[in-house]
Amino acid sequence: MKAGNNYVLISPCRDEADYMRQTLDSIVTQSVRPAKWVIVDDGSTDETPQILAEYSRQHDWIEIVTRTDRGKRAVGPGVIDAFYAGLATINMDDFAYLCKLDLDLIFRLPILSG
Repeated sequence: MKAGNNYVLISPCRDEADYMRQTLDSIVTQSVRPAKWVIVDDGSTDETPQILAEYSRQHDWIEIVTRTDRGKRAVGPGVIDAFYAGLATINMDDFAYLCKLDLDLIFRLPILSG
């Protein structure tokens, strides 16, 4: 594995259009961005695919893996299955760290008072 801050994010998602822009924007604006972000669309039926396409066009380190809609997604096993679909697309020797990130989380810097 490579040393340093070289990390990859894998984000399984399905029908996250209501919240995902906040998550996407919070990662895009981080001072130490991931070397690669694999987002696995696990059969979304809302605007998720269009939003993901928009962000992947703007940021070449965001890769989208699209899975077909299998009818429904079990929260535990379905998320794990989608995660492994994303993991299969990378070579872990290229990264020092691997992180799973849900697309309904937001990262912000703390406000410092002085």
